[in-house]
Amino acid sequence: MINFIPLTFFGLIAIVGGAFFVHGFLNRQKIFQFFRTFAANLQGDAGRDHVAAYPWMRGRWKDRDLRIFFHTSENHTVSVLNLVIDLETRTSRKFVLLQKEGFRKPKPDQLQKLEEEVGPLVGGVEIPFDVRSPEGEVSRDILSDPGIRKILDELIGYNQILVWDGRLMASRQFDGVDEVTPERLEQAVSLLERLSIPLEMEEKVAVS
Repeated sequence: MINFIPLTFFGLIAIVGGAFFVHGFLNRQKIFQFFRTFAANLQGDAGRDHVAAYPWMRGRWKDRDLRIFFHTSENHTVSVLNLVIDLETRTSRKFVLLQKEGFRKPKPDQLQKLEEEVGPLVGGVEIPFDVRSPEGEVSRDILSDPGIRKILDELIGYNQILVWDGRLMASRQFDGVDEVTPERLEQAVSLLERLSIPLEMEEKVAVS
């Protein structure tokens, strides 16, 4: 159960990826069919709020709750469509990763809200993301692990990654239906699971 997800995770999507735009017509029906196929393999289901809406899906990835959906936000005068993958994770760690090359710096009032909800900027981490966390030193140590850094290099296409309250949520600019074939979705979720596992192992070691 999600107790709290920082509101800025979705609010910041509106100011992420200033150079990215949604081009052309997106075939919602084809996406829906892909989601239904993938969800059926995970004993889940897929749906949409109305015929013109982008679909969503949910299911069980091995023993983890999984949800995939779209989020549309306004980036100044441009509509930006993002694909969001939300995977259950068994860690109590809290941090947000913001893509360095695709993230537009917030305005002062947005920056203040960001810091209030997810914490200050954490320095000294050599990864392709800016790190914010209320657990600065702990997050720095975790994200400096060579194995985790290697996985994060593979996640460079995501503009935001949030680990918070038992969820791992990753958002990326959606560029076309080829990104959501069952095969591509399986690859994406598997990569996020690979990030989740060492985070969980690190916490078990810390507790023991």
